[in-house]
Amino acid sequence: MQKIEFKISPRPHVIVKEFLAIPAARDCLEEAQGLEPVFEQASTDGSPQESDGCEECEAELDIMKKGRRQNKIVYLDSYYKDRRTRSKILSHLSNSIKSPALLAAFEGFPNLFPIIKQTTHMETILSSYGKCDFNGWHIDTIQDKPAARILTCVLHFNTEPQQYEGGELILTGNTIEDQLPYQPVHNTAIFFESNKCVHAVDSTRHEGNFKDSRFSINLWLGFASSNVSSYEYR
Repeated sequence: MQKIEFKISPRPHVIVKEFLAIPAARDCLEEAQGLEPVFEQASTDGSPQESDGCEECEAELDIMKKGRRQNKIVYLDSYYKDRRTRSKILSHLSNSIKSPALLAAFEGFPNLFPIIKQTTHMETILSSYGKCDFNGWHIDTIQDKPAARILTCVLHFNTEPQQYEGGELILTGNTIEDQLPYQPVHNTAIFFESNKCVHAVDSTRHEGNFKDSRFSINLWLGFASSNVSSYEYR
């Protein structure tokens, strides 16, 4: 059963524990693991530093401040184009976002959260974080397409017990120093306003197999926009 909590600091955000039913969360994890061959390196603003061992993780902390990233992704909307029903991830996400209980809870929150009932399009990316992967400070809006991303949802999932360390989602307030880190807990989603919340993913420390990586679904809810790969989900 979902547990939904609103927090005002450091930026308004919503935490949803048990975002998906247990079987649905298991489906998402298994699909992500099975997509290993199609993951690609995420685009970055610069090349990652060369280093060996976990010393690299410490070096990447400084890089985070420059808005760079190092991890792998799958553009699910493009990968499953014209065959979305084959993706359990996309089906489960669409159903959960339209859940009456979730919509009713968001209706009572301040700021932009009640707009979730009006959003019509969803954009979905699957991310994996392995050894020393990270995502630097950024906001999620597309500069010339602000309506495409109104609300951001980051849904975490991984094998249990968790086989990696680190990988916290870090939300900030008025300054980068005003930080609130969230451990990537399986089947927990965090929502925030895409254009206001600067955030990052801390370096992961992971020596295991791909199937035990830190996985997350990055979901953006908004309205139709040209040149943006999204899906009309209602």
